[in-house]
Amino acid sequence: MMKPFKSSLLMVMLFGLSLITYSQTGVIRINQMGYYPDANKFAVVVYSDVNNFEVVNTADSTVVFTGNMTPRMYWPDAGDSIKLCDFSGLTQTGIYKIHIPGFGESYPFEISDTVWRKAAYASLKSFYYQRCSYELEEDYAGLWARAAGHPDTACFFYSSTGKTGKISSPGGWYDAGDFGKYVINAGISVATMLSFHENFKDFFADSTIHIPESGNGKNDLLDEVKFELDWLKTMQDEDGGVFVKLTTLWFVGFIMPSAATADRYVIGKSTASALDFAAMMAMAGRIYKDYDSAYAADCIMRATEAWKWAKANPAIYFKNPSDVSTGEYGDGNVSDEFIWAAAELYITTDSSEYKTFLEGKSSSLKYQYAPGWPNVQPLASLSLATRTNGLSEALVTTIKNSVISTADNWLNQISSSPCRIPQFGYWWGSNSGIANMGVGLLYAYIITNDEKYIKGAAECADYLLGKNATGYSFVSSYGYKTPVNFHHRASGSDGITQPVPGFVAGGPNKDKQDGEKYPFINPAKSYTDVTGSYASNEVCINWNSPLTALLAGVDAVLGDSSEVDFEVQTSANNPPVIKLISPTYGFNA
Repeated sequence: MMKPFKSSLLMVMLFGLSLITYSQTGVIRINQMGYYPDANKFAVVVYSDVNNFEVVNTADSTVVFTGNMTPRMYWPDAGDSIKLCDFSGLTQTGIYKIHIPGFGESYPFEISDTVWRKAAYASLKSFYYQRCSYELEEDYAGLWARAAGHPDTACFFYSSTGKTGKISSPGGWYDAGDFGKYVINAGISVATMLSFHENFKDFFADSTIHIPESGNGKNDLLDEVKFELDWLKTMQDEDGGVFVKLTTLWFVGFIMPSAATADRYVIGKSTASALDFAAMMAMAGRIYKDYDSAYAADCIMRATEAWKWAKANPAIYFKNPSDVSTGEYGDGNVSDEFIWAAAELYITTDSSEYKTFLEGKSSSLKYQYAPGWPNVQPLASLSLATRTNGLSEALVTTIKNSVISTADNWLNQISSSPCRIPQFGYWWGSNSGIANMGVGLLYAYIITNDEKYIKGAAECADYLLGKNATGYSFVSSYGYKTPVNFHHRASGSDGITQPVPGFVAGGPNKDKQDGEKYPFINPAKSYTDVTGSYASNEVCINWNSPLTALLAGVDAVLGDSSEVDFEVQTSANNPPVIKLISPTYGFNA
């Protein structure tokens, strides 16, 4: 393994052979999409002895901003010696690049009032490309059209469900790079996007992302999430309990969905799946009221039945049977699921049962960390902080203050970090960790209207879009150096080099469980763009959901309401030809 300094130097030398000297991407790391005019704007520079930098307008090569870099700092997680360029004072829209005299230049980047909007749209549309039991038609899917796979109309009950025979359970989203569908991971994925909609109701308006439901007069985000909710309803048993997952017994190989015909099973039934289901359905019950009142009422009924089952079965934990090796999503502590389900049911129904439950758990309602699929209590905190619904003023104040306090802690971490990021672990799905922190900062902005929080949220997105130790923008097709070889069965078998736009990679993972060769040993660089790297380069719905909320939320606050063209790519070699004019929108606090 070569030392980081030597490898970075080699990177510079190799890219230096290019006519356009963008190797500097390895040593000048920026948000490859760009920045909003009022956002903080930083670039990370690696191994440079130069102290000053310039920002150059690419249209006429004029220098529009000059500054001094910070003193050299060491970033332990990356093994890099770095300096920062702060050009936050540049607010004029345009296309620019960082120029460091005698050292190099960055990729071009844009300062614009709509700079991330297309990426936000693509992130939401990535869920359409994950639809199960559904043909992706060229009119909507473009280059990535495919036949339907997994009709799931005659799936077997696995013995752990306590039932025999078959069940029809079509639809929903493929969870990740595999073809499984999982209730527990749907929980945080659905909730993050529905919660975003509650606070930004006009974003993703009808016909924004060009899906088959576009044109029905309904919000495109609600249309897409409903596709998952419809499947989730099929996973509820007659007694109110909820099955855990629908998968094969083991992961199948890299084939297209239509070619994957192995038997599929509904497996397990647990307290966690019932409570996650209850929370999702309770949210849907209030959010879809104007969309379809009968549908919303059915969601509320199902939520209450799932809650009753969980109360009667409070400690049913799922473990994979010995002959099942698909994703387990095991969770041996469901206290957080009880709190989250109660919070959403209370907000929706105003029932004293749930209010009493929450008041009895008041010490556990603080927002102290970002959520993850096994730790959903923070979702309750965020909902209660913005939908107080009659809780005592003292308790509401405590919850809101906890969101603000945690957000302040993250801002302090950003300010003191060599690379201006909050502290998160480089584990499986690490990119969702910083994305969820960004969403938490977005909520702090919603609560306080203090711009420091939305600027902090934007800096979390800067990391995901290129200002990180790998030099990758982790969002496919959005940036100059983006993942191509996702661990994603359809992408790995469709014969198309370019991946679906808008997917976000799991990101650096210091544990490297997949056994692939990684170019660096450093935690922040433990990423490799190869198909076999399920540990760092897989896609997953609970990673794209916070990305969607983060990019869209920042755009809603720091952007404007002008229209953008959102394009559906139809050829690998030609520019996209299906162009859509997105509707305008406003901010709904």
